Amino acid sequence: MRFYFHRITGGIILLAIGLIIWLSNLGIIHVAWRRDWPVILIVIGIIELVKHIFKR
Repeated sequence: MRFYFHRITGGIILLAIGLIIWLSNLGIIHVAWRRDWPVILIVIGIIELVKHIFKR
């Protein structure tokens, strides 16, 4: 069960990143990667923290 949860979380993260890049390329949203990359790291950190909390 644990391995399955990690695979789903990894897939969701990749899906979200791909969706952001796609919407940026279409001009629907504007993402300035030089400005916004720390936010992506923060979100990944929050996801890892939540996984650690629920693992207990």
